[in-house]
Formats: sequence, structure tokens, C-alpha cells
Amino acid sequence: MAGRTRGGSPQRCPSCGNPLLTQWVGQTAALRVSVDLLPPDTRRPYPPALAASTPDDLVWCLPRLPHRAPRLRWTYSWHPPNCPHQHLLAHHCTTEPTTLF
Repeated sequence: MAGRTRGGSPQRCPSCGNPLLTQWVGQTAALRVSVDLLPPDTRRPYPPALAASTPDDLVWCLPRLPHRAPRLRWTYSWHPPNCPHQHLLAHHCTTEPTTLF
């Protein structure tokens, strides 16, 4: 896995300008995930995030630990509903592209 970084760095969506966090999540077969990055003090509990998701979307848990870069985690059916971390959905840009290619 040369050249693959575990952590992600905050960046902006080139179309809509929203802050994004893009990371590879997983150990064996990883997914490249881009989520809308909320400010650290914004609460986003698991049940409302799960209710806002569609069957084609996954909900990601984002613990913000003091001495570690933000790192997305999978959520499963047994994810605790009272988990204190932010729960984010994949980024879906609603802005039309400004170029044809």
C-alpha cells in the first residue's frame, strides 16, 4: 500500500466550496470517503444522522481525539446510539459544475 495515507487533511469541494474530509477507511478493502466536515463543537448524534441517510449512504463516526488527526470510523448496526462523536454523511455536491470537462 505504498503511497496510501491513513489520515486525511481538511480541504474544500472544488464545486461548492464546503469543507471536506477525504480519507481511505478500512483495513483490507478500503473505501475512499469524502464527508462534509463540521466544526468540532457541532453536535451530530448518531440517530439523527442515521435518519438523514439514504439506503445508498453510510454514516461515519468521527472521533476528535486531542493528540490525533481526525479519522473516520465505520458504523455498524451495533453502533451505540449515545456515541458522543460526530456522525457524518458522504458529501453530495449540489452545485452545478462550471466547466464541461
